[in-house]
Amino acid sequence: MRYRPVGDTGTEVSALGIGTMRFKDRENAARMIERELELGLTYFDIGSAYSYKDFDENAETWVGAAIAGKDRSQMVISAKAQPRHGEPQVDRGLGISTRDQMAQCIDNSLQRVGVQHFDFYQLWDMSAADHFEAACAGNDSPLAAMRQARDQGLVRHLGFTSHGGADDILSWLQQVPDFRFVTIYYNFNDRYPERVLEYCLEHQVGVCIMGPLRGGLLTGSSEVFAQHLPALAGMPVQEIALRFLLGSPAVSTVISGMNEIAHLEENAAVASLEDPMPLDQRAQFIEAFREFSQGQELCTACRYCAGKCPEGLNVSHLMGLLQLHDVFGLSTADPQIKALAGNERQNPAKCVACGACVEACPQDLDIPGRMDRFTVLIEELTSA
Repeated sequence: MRYRPVGDTGTEVSALGIGTMRFKDRENAARMIERELELGLTYFDIGSAYSYKDFDENAETWVGAAIAGKDRSQMVISAKAQPRHGEPQVDRGLGISTRDQMAQCIDNSLQRVGVQHFDFYQLWDMSAADHFEAACAGNDSPLAAMRQARDQGLVRHLGFTSHGGADDILSWLQQVPDFRFVTIYYNFNDRYPERVLEYCLEHQVGVCIMGPLRGGLLTGSSEVFAQHLPALAGMPVQEIALRFLLGSPAVSTVISGMNEIAHLEENAAVASLEDPMPLDQRAQFIEAFREFSQGQELCTACRYCAGKCPEGLNVSHLMGLLQLHDVFGLSTADPQIKALAGNERQNPAKCVACGACVEACPQDLDIPGRMDRFTVLIEELTSA
């Protein structure tokens, strides 16, 4: 296993980390964590709402039971709570907007995991301006409690996780220098955070990547890669996806929600490579996307179009699914694409070609034309 620095925090983590959201049950968590530690994985991403049944039965208590008696110095644990205005669910770490609520969330998680401190504590899914305001505004904010916990030694470093746009993430990092670690959604099909990676590398902020396989869609095989990048011929798409991420010097660790030993061992083997994807090969990989798409620009899921569609279509999600099929030749997306035929809310046929999404798109993509193509694709797949 390879180890990488987390920005300027002085902490190192395994290149492959442990996402605990998809553990099946207490026994599955125990088996996975035992093998993960044997393979040299050190980074644990935990969340108080994961698999929550009650205060004492959830993924945090499963992790606590699995690591009891093991060497704490070999583990880098990151916990989190979600900032929101509204009705709080403190036991689950959701809807937090005050200092006292956050202090209770930190204490709850420490109790459940059975440790004296967390290496990182993050604001969970801080993805919109009102989330940032709920988290960071004023002396009674969750951020104030996080700073106090850091001063008390209960947490060592602060950060946040986000599905938000690059502009927002960069703004929050600049406004709150305390944030020395971010967890962002990034993969070779969703490349919108690349400006964030550049900033974090320059300013020594640690980066954790979530969604490396786009929820399991970046798997299987694709002739497209073999055709345009012979060096990757025969390589499973999931390995290509991990190599692409680990080839970035800005990335500290990549977390995957693994709950099968075989998947863990496959991913750990990639994370143990000395140079998973050299920078020149990574540049060729990105450049090859234009060949994949026959010269058309790809949607990077920047989300500038979010909320613009009068029909309520999630434009960037739909564009991403279309690319997986048409550009990358991945059949893994086909079940989701076919399901759109009966989806009253997200069927691409609802597009009225108003152009609102195009006006917001920084790449001026012909989104209505792609929606037409998507409609035809759904018909082809459902009639096959």
